[in-house]
Amino acid sequence: MMTSPAGTFQWNPTRPRYRGAMTHLATMLVSVLATATSATEAPPTVHSISDISQEFTFYMDGRFHRQYLKDHGRDARNWGTLSKADLSNANLLILVAGNPRVPYSPASLDHVVEFVKDGGTLLLMGDGAEAMPPGQVIAEAFGAGFTTDRAIKPLSGAGELEGVDVFFHRGTCLRTSVDWSPLMKDRDGRAVLAARRFGDGHVVIGSRGLFGRKPDASDPINAAWVTPMLVDRADDKTIDPSRTPRPIRAELSRQIGPLKIEYHEGTEQFADGIHEVYTEVRPHLRELTGVEPSPGMIRSMLILPTGGGGFSSGVKIAIGAWWGNFPERRYPMVELVAHEAVHSWVLPHAEPLWNEPIATWLGIKTGQRMGHPEADATLERQITKARRLDPQLDAIDPLSDGAKRDLIWGKSYFVFEELERVHGPGAMAKYFQTKRSLLEPGRKGYTMDDCVAVWSNAVGEDLFPWFQSLAFDVDASRTDLAIRD
Repeated sequence: MMTSPAGTFQWNPTRPRYRGAMTHLATMLVSVLATATSATEAPPTVHSISDISQEFTFYMDGRFHRQYLKDHGRDARNWGTLSKADLSNANLLILVAGNPRVPYSPASLDHVVEFVKDGGTLLLMGDGAEAMPPGQVIAEAFGAGFTTDRAIKPLSGAGELEGVDVFFHRGTCLRTSVDWSPLMKDRDGRAVLAARRFGDGHVVIGSRGLFGRKPDASDPINAAWVTPMLVDRADDKTIDPSRTPRPIRAELSRQIGPLKIEYHEGTEQFADGIHEVYTEVRPHLRELTGVEPSPGMIRSMLILPTGGGGFSSGVKIAIGAWWGNFPERRYPMVELVAHEAVHSWVLPHAEPLWNEPIATWLGIKTGQRMGHPEADATLERQITKARRLDPQLDAIDPLSDGAKRDLIWGKSYFVFEELERVHGPGAMAKYFQTKRSLLEPGRKGYTMDDCVAVWSNAVGEDLFPWFQSLAFDVDASRTDLAIRD
């Protein structure tokens, strides 16, 4: 019944004059309901912490989140001692099984258990081995464990994951108690992924082979069920979505001269040894390049819990703590530290083709100067690999699409060696000095044509014909850097 100034009438939706009003009202009602439904059914906010303090991998440094959780919240990385990480506004903690050189401490174990008891969700990814990984103590705290039994394909979902499609690289089975619910089984019915309630939270443990692993995050395998499996559980803990999680830095540091060394409790044991390598390497880099690092560069060095290399921002270099089985073997660490440090000499104008090869070549030359015979072998081995693809090193353009890594690296080494042989020891130093003098601070871009022009000015000879004879696609007309007489 509706009223109007003209009196009272019975609502009749069949009359034309009222049909439009009814349609408009219905549209408004649908819109309101849709808005309310959207608000109640919006994806839950996940604040995840990806731990890279026990074992650093580029995959865990944001890639896991990008593959599985980017549409459901935010992620921060823990670079510091796990037991000190603030997990109060996080509802998902992501751990890997870790490396024996940095075991999970009792304090970190207690911290993880309390996080789950308080409502958080834990994902532990790993596989068993003859010497069980440190993550075994985490699994055992919740009544489970890794085994050395290889999982046999095909895998099939169980419980909430029954019937899902599954991709599996490889890995091992789990040992679980009656408190656990298998979510993925191998051909023989053994658990490969399992979950349980613990306190107010959840624990999910699974083989590393069920999840992506590529550093470029190009393999979001099983995302169709991994994402809801984690998001639904994480939503049980209330968080403040307005407080965005922030990276948790390595909390320990000390200043040694101009360099700040950063580490946490697990990597502290490696800090002094790596810094010692840096102090030995630096004078050689200064001699080889003929210049100091670029202004404002190489102010800090971060010790990473990995044997998988390092990275550099120019200002900060990060070094894998046991690269090449350091400290038992020293040369690989000499080469790595020199390599990452060289980026602080090269920037802000990164090399167009050989940004990585030039850094390693200078690391090799540093190793030679320090008397490491492995350096000679490393140099020769890479040039030999290039010659297998291009016997005279004059047929394949390393700038071309599809040029193989071995060719690019080996041919780069050959070029540097030839320039030093023909134009005398110190040609590389002349190059760095000339590059500093010719390139203005605000310059945009640095091409291979620019690079050859710098080399030409450095040695006092037009090198474009020589580079062209080696199949480099370079042209003096494409650079604004003039070649001086």
